Amino acid sequence: MKTLVKRTFYILFLFVILTFSLLFFTLQSSPHIEAIHQIDANSAAENKKTLQRIVQTARSKKQPILISITQKELNGLSALSHRAIPQLTSNIVLIDAQAFFRFSLELPLPKLIRFINIDLTLNRSESGLDLGTAYIGSIPIPGNWLVAIVEILSNTYIKKEFGSSLLKLISRVDISTSHIHMTLQSPKNLKNQSVNAKESLFALRDQLALFGRVDDIRFYHQSLLNFIASNENKKSLATYINHVFSAAKKRSATSGTQATIENKAALTALVLYFGSNKFELFTGNVSRYSSQQAKQRLKLQSSVTLRNRVDIQKHFIYSIALQLFGSSSASDAIGELKEFLDSNKGGSGFSFADLMADRAGTKLATISTQSNQSALSVQNLLAHTTNESAIIPKLEKLPEGITEQAFKKSYKNIHSKHYIAMLNHINRQLLQLPLYRIQ
Repeated sequence: MKTLVKRTFYILFLFVILTFSLLFFTLQSSPHIEAIHQIDANSAAENKKTLQRIVQTARSKKQPILISITQKELNGLSALSHRAIPQLTSNIVLIDAQAFFRFSLELPLPKLIRFINIDLTLNRSESGLDLGTAYIGSIPIPGNWLVAIVEILSNTYIKKEFGSSLLKLISRVDISTSHIHMTLQSPKNLKNQSVNAKESLFALRDQLALFGRVDDIRFYHQSLLNFIASNENKKSLATYINHVFSAAKKRSATSGTQATIENKAALTALVLYFGSNKFELFTGNVSRYSSQQAKQRLKLQSSVTLRNRVDIQKHFIYSIALQLFGSSSASDAIGELKEFLDSNKGGSGFSFADLMADRAGTKLATISTQSNQSALSVQNLLAHTTNESAIIPKLEKLPEGITEQAFKKSYKNIHSKHYIAMLNHINRQLLQLPLYRIQ
């Protein structure tokens, strides 16, 4: 018996030592790179074009598929990812025959172990994916090991042979100082594999229910449809917000479910109705519209307003969606990206009013779901008002229609004192509302 106890102790002791050693060598006290690229009107437009081109190319039926990205485009995507996830800094440098990927991620840990730094080298290859030695902190991992780990995890947790099939798509990688070219060759049976993979991903989505139980979301969605059937002339989004939070408050009190769960399902239903059909890819099938209901939905999507503006309603709704399906920083970054796109020639101009709506939607989704106490407070407030002033401040004094040239003249860039002052002004305006002072 004593021998067994001793062995158990030694095993646990060894495990603790190995764990601390792993943390010591993988986590570091400082990032090994700094953010060197930033978002502006030009990079916003370039990012949009890059992503659109990649998606269109990937959808091509012609074989083989060639995906090409320039160094400038990689810089723009690095800037966007840092703005969306401030804790993540990345930089990709192309040289002849190699691409160097560097990432630093800040973690909510003590200062000495706050950052995880990752270095990857992608080599030119005539066949498949060729990774050089990767470094996680100061620990080297052979590139072929890393590829094998990703393949095994994909095969295990997504679908058998799924990861293997994806790796087989990559037939060639060419790298120069200005471009990275990746050639994809689809196998003959890819069509069936793609369908099966798609089905398996949907099955995994339904099983994990990362964005809430479908039945809960469907309850609020149906409640919203019933409300609209007898209140089809309501033009303010505040009315519909009031309805879903009234239902959430009632259900929280009777079902025993946490208010955060009810609020998330209620907001998700609101987003599915007023937002894009594609949002159901995250939640599973919720909507079951009759032809009359579908027609009514299209009408309301283009006529329901916030502060008497349809565009403000849309910014508000889509920011709620981005927070529910992503994060507040990503929601703010995408809202900012949209405004920079509008500041380009032919756009409606950069609008701080739109940013106000973006941030209001993000904050509402955050405080509605971050703790049971805040969720109940939101229910108590929104279930008893249909006043838009409880949801979003007045917008009259916020500059709009700012062109790219005017933005650079007045605000220079997103790190300037004038731009940050405007964002702080928006945040102060929001905090004047009792809703956004809820902790």
